[in-house]
Amino acid sequence: MNSPVTTTFTFTRDEYILAMKRHYRSALNVGRDVVAGLLAVAGGIFLVMRSSGGWTAWALLVAGVVLLSMVAYALFVLPSILYRSQPKLKDEYSLRFADDGIGFKTRSIDSTLQWSIYQSWLFDNDFYIMYHGKRDLSVIPRRTLSADDDLRLRQMLTAKIGPPRN
Repeated sequence: MNSPVTTTFTFTRDEYILAMKRHYRSALNVGRDVVAGLLAVAGGIFLVMRSSGGWTAWALLVAGVVLLSMVAYALFVLPSILYRSQPKLKDEYSLRFADDGIGFKTRSIDSTLQWSIYQSWLFDNDFYIMYHGKRDLSVIPRRTLSADDDLRLRQMLTAKIGPPRN
């Protein structure tokens, strides 16, 4: 039985927004969407300039602008809206990762979650992001963990959930 990993933190606005941007970059395949949007806009402009595009040119332009707008919304607008609309994100979180489950404690939450609710996870230099459900996630800032706890948490996540997703 491994010793539990514990951490306590409060999200800053910028930190949570950065975590959500990382999540959306991973979930949306932003590079592909930006390239597709730019190609559609460029193709539409090219056809409009040739005066032979007709409705195809305008459809490409609209599709490209809509796609680029959706990416911009997901990366730059939505994370801020999510932070403002979730009062619980301003609370102090106390988490306990143990073999028998994950303890979550805030001002309004005191529960133990089973590892089985999480389907996948990822990490980068700043965060662990754990996924449960289609759109639900938990963010753990790595700044709150000692080097030893960081390594033990990564090992625990791998053992309990599986290898991190890319």
